[in-house]
Amino acid sequence: MPAINLSTGDSAIIYSRNEISERTNRNISRAFMGAGAIASKLQSLGFDELKPETWNKWSELTPEEQEKINDYQAELIVGFLKSWSRGDLPTKDSCLDLPSTLFQELASECSKEFSNAPDFSPDGVTDPKAPIAE
Repeated sequence: MPAINLSTGDSAIIYSRNEISERTNRNISRAFMGAGAIASKLQSLGFDELKPETWNKWSELTPEEQEKINDYQAELIVGFLKSWSRGDLPTKDSCLDLPSTLFQELASECSKEFSNAPDFSPDGVTDPKAPIAE
């Protein structure tokens, strides 16, 4: 369980990737896939997060598509946050009431942990000759 100190002075403990339940994993994975599809669409529209002049491309998304991007971050926070110095854990809805900086920082930390995929191969080594599923 990684412990994190947040820039707001708060602290949190998040579950490690191998501690989350399959249900939580599926919820986050589903939200990730939805957000990934929208991110690809944004990129094809010319959106570049580092170029403010392209940020207007966000407005070309439907409200439902915009929500898919936001949903992924909320799923991460709700799925990975085990405890924190603020007391009660946020719900998917109440985490949207957090200060934006705190929300983004929590989502980023949880995303890093979600990216740490568990290794299910024998002895932790993948056979380089094994077929790759497409």
